[in-house]
Amino acid sequence: MLLRYIYSFLLIFILSSQVVKASEPQNQSKEEKFNLVEFALHHISDSYYWDFYTTQSGEKVRLPLPRILWDKQQHKLSFYLTTAEAWKHGWVRELDYNTEALEGGLLIPGSAPEAEKLKEKFLDKSDTTLLKVKQDELSKSLSNYKPLDFSITKNVLFIIFISILMLWIFISIARKYTKNPVSAPKGIQSFFEPVIVFIRDDIAKQNIPHDYERYMPLLLNLFFFIAFLNLSGIIPFSANVTGNIAVTASLAVITLIVTNVSGKKNYWQHVFWFPGVPVFIKPIMLIVELVGVFTKPFALTIRLFANMTAGHMVALCFVSLIFIFSDLGRLPALGYTTSFFSVLFVLFTDCIELFIAVLQAYIFTLLSAVFIGQALEENH
Repeated sequence: MLLRYIYSFLLIFILSSQVVKASEPQNQSKEEKFNLVEFALHHISDSYYWDFYTTQSGEKVRLPLPRILWDKQQHKLSFYLTTAEAWKHGWVRELDYNTEALEGGLLIPGSAPEAEKLKEKFLDKSDTTLLKVKQDELSKSLSNYKPLDFSITKNVLFIIFISILMLWIFISIARKYTKNPVSAPKGIQSFFEPVIVFIRDDIAKQNIPHDYERYMPLLLNLFFFIAFLNLSGIIPFSANVTGNIAVTASLAVITLIVTNVSGKKNYWQHVFWFPGVPVFIKPIMLIVELVGVFTKPFALTIRLFANMTAGHMVALCFVSLIFIFSDLGRLPALGYTTSFFSVLFVLFTDCIELFIAVLQAYIFTLLSAVFIGQALEENH
């Protein structure tokens, strides 16, 4: 942990030095103003590149990720090592071709002439009264030419990394138990065993009294997968996977499916025909309970997404102070002074994030167990 903090300090100090140097008078005409929103969104959003850093000249040091595209017109799967390679093979950009392909703005090869015809048809500059409506119609028409995108993004790459890491860790632990079932745990086994026992005794048993063993693999996978992703997001040059609402929503949908598939008669009776209330109240309770079925996974989605995104945003805002203050008055000393305090605040935020990363994994797993336990509850 100490090495990580030292690394973070050096990294931010180098960044601040580059900004201070870039703010010297001789380069003032070439400089662009620092955009905090663009800087923050770039670092927390997904992309088709694995970014490392930006040089003083503005060149981005990055690793391009492969593009896997399904041509809906010819029913053909195409694989390219980079987005640039996809462009070279005729995959053109969307609309006016200024849309970044990093955002997925690619069209099927050969669709450029048809796209131009659609543009002329829908976006006649002589008629601006219905421009917004025409733009929407154009987008719908061009959607027929958009490929199905199965590309490896930065988030997908780190999901693969974490999946491989988890398989390696827990398969090795399982083998040790198979070889020596009665021996005391050693090494990595001794670290993870208390956590596994805690999830079994304090989450599964407490909230799923009946047949909890059946759901232990799910709960263990949810906890460790979310915890590993959260912790990896704090490492420099990594991806903010759980800060992507599609990822948290997918995990919540798994809980939703398992909960409702496992639901007993008593659970569905409370949803569709709530017992013990007057008949004229039952239709109202039906609406409330049906909404509740979907608000539970929605709460799981938003809680994990919001907490992890907020932590990254706070840290990025503190880093951004270096850039902002170095632009004010073009004073190098101000940039260096700000960098010292910004690093301290970032390190403090990282300490809190380490705790929140594990806490959010625990809360997600606990609530999943609670929802499953409610669905399995027998009528008394």
